[in-house]
Amino acid sequence: MNSLKLLALALAATPVLSLADPTLDRIMQTKEIRLGHWTDDEPFSFVEAGQPTGYAVELCKRFLQDLSKKAGGEIRIKWVPLDSKTRFSLLDGGQYDILCGGTTNTAERQQKYAFSHTIFVTGTRVMGRKDRKLTSLAAYKGLRLGVMPGTTATKLITQLSNEKHYNYVFVPGKTADELWTLLEQGKVDGLAYDDTQLLDHAAHSKAGPDAYAFAHEYLSVQPYGLLLRKSDPDLLKALNRTLSDIMIGGEATGIYNRWFMNAKRKTPLNHILREDFNTPNNHPAFP
Repeated sequence: MNSLKLLALALAATPVLSLADPTLDRIMQTKEIRLGHWTDDEPFSFVEAGQPTGYAVELCKRFLQDLSKKAGGEIRIKWVPLDSKTRFSLLDGGQYDILCGGTTNTAERQQKYAFSHTIFVTGTRVMGRKDRKLTSLAAYKGLRLGVMPGTTATKLITQLSNEKHYNYVFVPGKTADELWTLLEQGKVDGLAYDDTQLLDHAAHSKAGPDAYAFAHEYLSVQPYGLLLRKSDPDLLKALNRTLSDIMIGGEATGIYNRWFMNAKRKTPLNHILREDFNTPNNHPAFP
């Protein structure tokens, strides 16, 4: 047998590599995807009337509309409930393919996992009464700030105070509700905390949301993405294609507003997320 025939036989015996990663292949062939979800993280991912729902869940379902068209038929969903202790281990074990919930995208996590384009941005900021016109962190120099001991927000604002010699006077509170009461009663001039929580409290406050305003700087920025395995690049690419289309096209803003600008909460699209929607990316948190 000549060398050309041997080469032909060897090539015939070699398995043909798929153009897609194994997970995307399985989804397209079986027309079923395994989606992880939180059970009580409203409005991102929670259970209502026995079914997963929420902002991140709706984004996942929107992705499946596009994927189903490419598969030539509807892709069924197998829902997998998760909590903070199981989200990584069950993903590693292959029990689900995408976490349809808010997960902070950090540089450390990117070493092992993949994140979709950013779907939400929260961060640490300082909020006070608008009529005080405290529009910068420097404007709070020497004033009283409500903080929750042991939190990232407290660590960051303390570090800033020391570095810039702002000499903030810190007033501790045990809970977010207690911090807000301190602000409403005038016992502090501002609060250093998670901006989403602060916006929620302002929306439900006696004075109303327009009575409060942030200092313009962020102490930290924490982007949320949909979590996947790093070994599923084609699934990530397909997901990001849908997210890019709806973010740039404006559909994602409508989905966001349904979940964050309603009777229950008033969390408008912040300028960082607006920029992320205009130029989709998966930049990790900082600092």
